[in-house]
Amino acid sequence: MDPGDAWGAAATVHTVGLVLVAGVQLAQLLLGRERCRRDALGFAVAALVAATAQAVLVAIVLGASGTLWFGVALPLEALLVAALTVLERRRARRAAPAAATAAAAPPPLRLLAARFVERLREHPFLAVIAADAIGSEALRGLLRPPLSWDSLSYHLFLAATWLQDHALSIVFNMFPTLYGYFPANGSLWLWWWMAPSHSELYVNLAFLPQCLLLGLATGGVARELGARRSWPLAAYLVLLCPPVVRFAATQYVDIFLAAMLVAAAYFGLLWMRAPGGDAAAAAVGGLALGVAAGTKIQGPVLAAALAVALAAGASGAWKIRRRQAALALLLAALLGSYFYLRNLAAGAGALARTCNDLGFPGPAFRNASVLANLLPKLKDGSLLDELLGFTAQPVALELGIGPQVVLLAAAFALPWLAPAGRRRPLLVLWSQILIQVVLVLIVPIGALAPRFAITALGLGFAGLLAVAEERGRSVPALLVLGAALLGQDLLMLHATMPRGVRVLVALADGVAAALALSPGLRARARRHLATLAAAAVAALCLAAPWLGSFRAADRTRALGTEYTANETQAMYFARAWGWLDANGDRGTVAVASNPANFFVYPAMGMRFERRALYVNVNRRDVRRAVAYERCDPRTEQDPDAWPANLEKLEVRWVLLMHFWGQPPPVEAAWAAARPDRFALRYADSSAQIYELLPGR
Repeated sequence: MDPGDAWGAAATVHTVGLVLVAGVQLAQLLLGRERCRRDALGFAVAALVAATAQAVLVAIVLGASGTLWFGVALPLEALLVAALTVLERRRARRAAPAAATAAAAPPPLRLLAARFVERLREHPFLAVIAADAIGSEALRGLLRPPLSWDSLSYHLFLAATWLQDHALSIVFNMFPTLYGYFPANGSLWLWWWMAPSHSELYVNLAFLPQCLLLGLATGGVARELGARRSWPLAAYLVLLCPPVVRFAATQYVDIFLAAMLVAAAYFGLLWMRAPGGDAAAAAVGGLALGVAAGTKIQGPVLAAALAVALAAGASGAWKIRRRQAALALLLAALLGSYFYLRNLAAGAGALARTCNDLGFPGPAFRNASVLANLLPKLKDGSLLDELLGFTAQPVALELGIGPQVVLLAAAFALPWLAPAGRRRPLLVLWSQILIQVVLVLIVPIGALAPRFAITALGLGFAGLLAVAEERGRSVPALLVLGAALLGQDLLMLHATMPRGVRVLVALADGVAAALALSPGLRARARRHLATLAAAAVAALCLAAPWLGSFRAADRTRALGTEYTANETQAMYFARAWGWLDANGDRGTVAVASNPANFFVYPAMGMRFERRALYVNVNRRDVRRAVAYERCDPRTEQDPDAWPANLEKLEVRWVLLMHFWGQPPPVEAAWAAARPDRFALRYADSSAQIYELLPGR
């Protein structure tokens, strides 16, 4: 066991706590304490948006200046919290006469917690289903390493490399996996969950705050559109959609992106409704749009489309609204432009279109898009299978929308179902749903990817609930329908659940049963809630060395046999990564595979003991993809230059992998031909590991 893991767990709790506290304080500063007291839901959404936005901005500033050290970021975050506390106290003193009448009112954060518990009690059945589903995925994420395709291929590779480089470098790799040019606000958020423990131990939990934000923002949109009593159902409907539950504990950024877009839609609707605009709503909406724009290549398109729709839907007082819109755009640019500007400075173009046509959206009828194969999919029924989550393989790949697909289809009729007074905001939502669905159809993946449409799902559920409630539909009937849909959602989650998760769930069930059956126990727990919470956190930190030891021992088996959202080819390379974990110490690893270098990250180790990188095979050795034709550095191959390039980067290990049916990369033949420089230390049917020997 590594006793340092206890410190890492405590540091992670402390760091994430500081980030969330900063978000709460920023939300109070932007919205005002009185507004936060009046509208706990808006306060919660604003706090989560602000927490995410300021964490991303701090990482951008530090990373761009080459000072992305945890030892710098944590004090800076603490300083920000202290500064916001001073600002809030000064504002409270200036408003003392007006605040005297509200002196007895609880602080906004305490009121927020009380309202949250109150809402959970209103719909206990739905709350229990949601807690079970997402809580089980969180437990899975705590006990298993990152396992999903995009997590291993680039989201974590970027964050871990920046953690080692202390800068937002353009991560170099071989064609066509040029993820270093992708926008990566999501990876900056992951950095905050990896840096305190310098490990991947807690990174599977990183997007749980954005899951909560997605649910609350969806409920906020529903309430703003008229669902005054049934809005919590909208939150549960989107949270328990199979794509959301299954990706909640992965590093795919689709939930992160959708949470920001739905939050921006919520504050955008508030801004639209206010006769003279709403500067605070515009500011929070701008923060959310900026984070979304810098998260994914689709981000700028979706953020711009939402901004245009909201501006077109607003009316009156445009002299004031223009200033507010300018503020929102400024904040959006601040948070969303960094990676595109960096690409421009590197000579790749903002969207890196010069590199393997990474630009968006690409040809609509590309062979790999759903739209290109729409007619065959309709004829053979595979489109329906993909929508409902069925797959012919024995594993879960891209889970479908499930029974809620009926609601999404109905959402296309929103403008015609809406009462006259609600038509304009519903048209705004309808336009975004339409754009999202079009993107799902044209993005070149081949199979349907419902995770791309999570924003559309949230907006669609919110709009339909609002229309149903305004038309006088029974709220209890809506809740019964929602509960039936949510129950069916759980049947969609058919991936196996690890034994450790089952044991922990059983223990949690035992505690819940004891509390439910004993009023005295419940009363004692309420009286000592703060003490129990502190004891639980302390126990978790003390248990961290055991968790780290278990995860380290189980990593090879988990990578080789398990999956989360996707079955990946990682199973073929897990034994080689396990050999490095056991024998690689802290030596730098050069990774190359054929036909593409998808999985570099796992060679870094659970605690990032090793650097893992791609090494050039030519004498030019320019570590910028744009310096080569079509951004392909595997040109001008030179077997004599390659060892020299390895030495320059102080490489000790060379990991060479090939996917099933493909020959090994050319470096394998070069290494085998030079036993004076390369000693074979490990080999299996898919991978070889050589040790680079000192040159003579």
